[in-house]
Amino acid sequence: MSYLGDLHQRLDEVLSFLEPYWNFANCHMVNYIVDNHWLHMMPQSLRAELKSVDHVKQAIHTFLSQTNSPQFPALAQFSETCKHQRLASCPQLLTSVEQLGQLLPATMEKHLIIKEFMSAKKCHEVDQTAALVNQLVRSTTPEASATCYIVDAGDGKGYLSSRLALQYGHYVLGVDAKKSNTESALARNRKLERAWNGLTERAELQSQGIRPSRRGKKSATKETPVNRPVQNKYKTTSRFITTELNLCDLVKEHFEQEPNVTKPRICLTGLHTCGNLAATCLQVFHAQDNCRVLCNVGCCYHLLRERYSQQESYENKALMEESTDYGFPLSRYLQQRSVCLGRNARMLAAQSIERTLSSKELPNITLYYRALLEILICRRAPHLKNKLKVGKVHKFNNFFEYVKICAKKLNEPWLAAVGEAELEALLQQHDVDWHYLSLFYLLRMSFAPVLESVILLDRLLYLKELGYEHSFLIDLFDAVISPRHYAIVAFKP
Repeated sequence: MSYLGDLHQRLDEVLSFLEPYWNFANCHMVNYIVDNHWLHMMPQSLRAELKSVDHVKQAIHTFLSQTNSPQFPALAQFSETCKHQRLASCPQLLTSVEQLGQLLPATMEKHLIIKEFMSAKKCHEVDQTAALVNQLVRSTTPEASATCYIVDAGDGKGYLSSRLALQYGHYVLGVDAKKSNTESALARNRKLERAWNGLTERAELQSQGIRPSRRGKKSATKETPVNRPVQNKYKTTSRFITTELNLCDLVKEHFEQEPNVTKPRICLTGLHTCGNLAATCLQVFHAQDNCRVLCNVGCCYHLLRERYSQQESYENKALMEESTDYGFPLSRYLQQRSVCLGRNARMLAAQSIERTLSSKELPNITLYYRALLEILICRRAPHLKNKLKVGKVHKFNNFFEYVKICAKKLNEPWLAAVGEAELEALLQQHDVDWHYLSLFYLLRMSFAPVLESVILLDRLLYLKELGYEHSFLIDLFDAVISPRHYAIVAFKP
């Protein structure tokens, strides 16, 4: 079977698996109690095994420990079936960094671990992405006189761009929709430039197993480069990226004095491009001839502009209106089937089952409290069901404090007037629901990597349909450290 045939077959298999579970994937945990999700969403075979709260507690332990208990055969079957639908279970459709390297003329340079100025998670992501982008650029511009300009879509604070410019010496244009981000990115880059020599020396020592001397608090900002002159290879601009934005003109505008800029070769990259931007990058890569290389890691699937979904909420309406193209489905194959995920399913696709299983953590108690709060809303203000957006609530010790904070945050006097006796009675009435809700949440999260696989395979298939033979889906990061760990890579001959 051809690679396209494999993609079609895999998508058919995943969508067939998901067919009976769309309501489960698209349900809202806020309504878990008021709409009785346990009865209406949970497969009957699973409910039949869980006859008491003790069974539910044991099932939670079994699920988190990833063991198979003879007491819960349906649970084991459900978990194994979900695992089989993940991308990790179809290695023929994935390409490792090592496998990609064998196809490229340039070898991957040793990349130093620069830990300062970013979190450990971001450090891991930037190290891996910068090394891969550098290898791709060097492989597609082998001539010593050639220059490939890198455009970093959704540049944010400039983590990736700074590394590509400072460590690998590339010309990089960071593009971000928010002007405040581009200004912050430049300020961070100036600080990083001043400290660069010291940081690289420390990283080199650490790579050799030598522990460098401890730096003073202010030394990082006071260090000045000795061997590396300021090259000004990193610049930023504030733009909203669409297929209509000409990247070639942008590069010419910002690097007018640099080599080979009249007809620039462009590598379009992006590290965790939010929502529709990831799909737009694929469309821009295809639409603009100067874009020769693509390396994109997406995130925030709930902000995708979905072609066939009717479940979009008010909170991302403005962003949807700014996006001129649909972000899902991209491939003709899924468009012909009018495949629809739904906003809650896309939100679920961005959750990390790997991280949950690694930490063996139950959902935050606020999930349970929010479900209880919805009961109060249905009792006291039924017209507000599914309409109150609580958001994150911090610094509370119990349900009573949680409700008080919500009442103040939402400015709902009726909620502030609910007495402690009613709240206590509500807690007692639903005291076992926390355990049932937790298991329901964990089982629902099992769909997360399956839903993500539909989105990512659709993107890969889109490129294959357009004839990009050299297009790949790369498992780039450690899934526990960075849940959105797959990169789409493509380059034009």
